[in-house]
Amino acid sequence: MISVASVLFLILFLGGVFLAKFYMEARKLSPVETRKIAAGVYAVKDSYVNLFLMKNNDTYIAFDAGNDVKQVRRELARLKIDPKTVVAVFLTHSDPDHVAACTLFSNAKIFLPKAEEPMVKGQIFRFLFIKNQLAHPYELVEDNQIINISGLKIKGILTSGHTPGSMCFLVDTYLFTGDTMGIKNGEVTQFNDLFNMDSQRQRKSITRLAALPGVESVFTAHYGIIDSHKIAFRNWKE
Repeated sequence: MISVASVLFLILFLGGVFLAKFYMEARKLSPVETRKIAAGVYAVKDSYVNLFLMKNNDTYIAFDAGNDVKQVRRELARLKIDPKTVVAVFLTHSDPDHVAACTLFSNAKIFLPKAEEPMVKGQIFRFLFIKNQLAHPYELVEDNQIINISGLKIKGILTSGHTPGSMCFLVDTYLFTGDTMGIKNGEVTQFNDLFNMDSQRQRKSITRLAALPGVESVFTAHYGIIDSHKIAFRNWKE
């Protein structure tokens, strides 16, 4: 009969192995520094993750909300962006490093992919016994839905794999992808397998993105930016 001590030891051992692997994978991440990327587009670096903002007139739209509220606040101050001028936050998914600063944007509507809602309702576990949370009111976005905010049209594109409801957002020629992909040597790669809930499904999602017309720039949450869509996705064409 297995003793309680043996079970606890096994749990601690497996937890240690996972944390070691997590650390090694996290070291591969390479977000861009906080800066203005293009006219009206800004990157905010929060530890190992980026969130992005688009400006239109005197307001901003954010794509994701970072890992730490204090760090996001400091980085926005560097850019001279008042969090109160952010009127919408589009979450690519519900992992903690993408939702932490939602409360910072007190005047913003929060948009969550509809297929991601079971994650924040605790119906689907993220890792073993770990669940995602979103302690903020939100509105749902469906696949291919277009939402008009401050004169900008934001299209949601369901890209399941990293999480069941992971979604990319297309604004004009800009594509914000969250954790749907990585980048290596200027080309799109699958995101870190350890962090994905369904890598096979993610590969299908990347193929879907490769077929999108008119995309010029791709903004990832952990691996920087691509300015050549055709070249970056050339190995993902059907």
